[in-house]
Amino acid sequence: MENTNAKKRKRLSPILLIFIILAALTAALVCAALIIWMSGRASLSGKEAKAPMLVEVPASAEPDENGGIAEPTPAPTPSVPIDYDITSGGRYYKYKDELINLLFIGVDSNKKPKEPLKYGNDNQADVIILASLDTVNDKMSLIAVNRDTMCDMAILDKDGNTAGVGRAQIALSYSYGDGLNVSCELCREAVSALFYGLQIDGYAAFYMGGVADLNDALGGITVTIKGDYPFSNMPGCKNMKEGAEVTLTGKQAAAYIRSRQLTETGNAERMARQKQYLLAMIQTARQKVAENPACVLNIYSSLSKYILSDLDVSELTYLATEAAGMSFSGDIYKLEGESIVSDEDHVELTLDKQSVFDTMIEVFYQDVTPQE
Repeated sequence: MENTNAKKRKRLSPILLIFIILAALTAALVCAALIIWMSGRASLSGKEAKAPMLVEVPASAEPDENGGIAEPTPAPTPSVPIDYDITSGGRYYKYKDELINLLFIGVDSNKKPKEPLKYGNDNQADVIILASLDTVNDKMSLIAVNRDTMCDMAILDKDGNTAGVGRAQIALSYSYGDGLNVSCELCREAVSALFYGLQIDGYAAFYMGGVADLNDALGGITVTIKGDYPFSNMPGCKNMKEGAEVTLTGKQAAAYIRSRQLTETGNAERMARQKQYLLAMIQTARQKVAENPACVLNIYSSLSKYILSDLDVSELTYLATEAAGMSFSGDIYKLEGESIVSDEDHVELTLDKQSVFDTMIEVFYQDVTPQE
């Protein structure tokens, strides 16, 4: 009788056993996610900050067609502290410490190539977003670069060697590469040059065929339909009428951010929709990551076939969790400029240098002017 009681005391109920196993698995997943996060943090944090070669735009200067760099302002008087990088309007600014600048590229192609393409392929950078994570002040800023922005870029020959420099829409910087990492590097170089040599710490290209999967992985993104395109005439989009609030399906999301009218304002209207969708997506993603940081791994795994990046999984996990906890204005900076339609019927946007300067001061610099 005594032995029988002893055996009974050693038994665990099935419910308790399942609970212990689930708790152990949860702990293991949390530990794994924490290790991945810490690895990414060690890799990205503490990098030496390199200030771009930003110079003040003279008040009388007008933007030229080549986007020339303005002459630097005179040095300040000796009584002003020398720990600054740029002066403008009597104020002194220093490039922020511990910034992580990232380039996000939406590639106008459904699938990521399995192998490098020929140089000069059809893939273009349809969406270009520059993200700056201020890890000191816990603030995230986003800057949209119009695909039609005219800039100088490297031209490669059929063997991948630099054959010269051309001037074209920045979207084409991606097509001059191999459709993979070389294309990303060319786009990064072009964007960096637009921002006076800004250091860009990493890139992530997303092939637009994955928009539907991304939308569905986040549970659908809700937007109020804009009226610049007849979406309701498209298959599966009858409910997408102007002014309607719709939680988009994957197919609808792809149509909403990729379609555009072939007019001078067509891309600007599409960019407005992309901005609207992106902001709604950011809000949804930030909420999900804040609730469960480990979900980053699941989302990345389901979308990896559409993603090309020089950041590893640990770095992406760290960045996603950091961004989820940062303050965000809820808006995306837009660089102003003047658009024309070329003789070849292409839209060409020449950026206003003052707009670039003002945006850079606001996002990447801090005011260090001594108080009177």
